[in-house]
Amino acid sequence: MRRFIPRLLLLAALGGGLLIWSQLRRPRDLKISLDLTGALPGEVMDLDVTVRRGGHALARHFVRYGAAGAPGTVELVVFAAPGNAEVETTLAYREKPSRRSVARVKLSAEDPAKVSAQ
Repeated sequence: MRRFIPRLLLLAALGGGLLIWSQLRRPRDLKISLDLTGALPGEVMDLDVTVRRGGHALARHFVRYGAAGAPGTVELVVFAAPGNAEVETTLAYREKPSRRSVARVKLSAEDPAKVSAQ
């Protein structure tokens, strides 16, 4: 009986640690706040945002705004595990060439990741 209790405690600690680790890595809805104020949002016709991690795409959002233009701030929701990610933004203007920018962000469940499109 004396040898059984330490083994049981070890298995309980190992099981608890695995449970906590799996909850931390569980995918959830994470927000990205895209600030377009520096990119003349009223002139942006199309917005294409790709979120990647490790070279693999996590999400892609394409929005066509038309004549009204894009708002100053756009919020996106990505279903993924928290951690570092790369956000690629392509802005298509009416009379100008498209602009592409890439930013590295940390996705977390507490705060939205802030990206400034240039």
